Amino acid sequence: MGGTMKLSLSLPLASLCKAPNFLNPPTSFLQKHNVNSLRRSTKWNPCNGKRRGIVCGLPLPVDPWAPTIDSQSIASQLFAFSLFPYIGFLYFITKSKTAPNLTLFGFYFLLAFVGATIPAGIYAKVHYGTSLSNVDWLHGGAESLLTLTNLFIVLGLREGLRKIENTQEDETSSAPKSSSEE
Repeated sequence: MGGTMKLSLSLPLASLCKAPNFLNPPTSFLQKHNVNSLRRSTKWNPCNGKRRGIVCGLPLPVDPWAPTIDSQSIASQLFAFSLFPYIGFLYFITKSKTAPNLTLFGFYFLLAFVGATIPAGIYAKVHYGTSLSNVDWLHGGAESLLTLTNLFIVLGLREGLRKIENTQEDETSSAPKSSSEE
């Protein structure tokens, strides 16, 4: 045990910057030496020669300062993943029955914004060869749905606050007066 502990502590810090094993798994136990020789070559080891800025050990090696990071693919993956928590939020806010109806409609209407943005982005990419944000008429149309969403949410919350104020006023005015006040 002491020998293995000493061995792991004596490894240089640069050895932590290797391509993870699961990126190029060997198809059989006999091919393991071929995978290791690929990692030593300059073909696909992002840590080769650039050990200072690349963060290895994550599922993919990432250089946070590189201008070539494909942010579009990262954004689309985060966007798709974010729908699951939002649908959970819609489920629980609907189940609680505490949100005003117009606010609840606004939160559901955000899905219309999402539903319109995806085809608009595809259309912009196919017909104009650029992203949705660079095609003004498509981007403006999609953002107008987001504006309507915000309007529904705010007006619904305003309605809910006014209902609370009215019920509090009704309770104070309908409360029986004490004998000292009469």
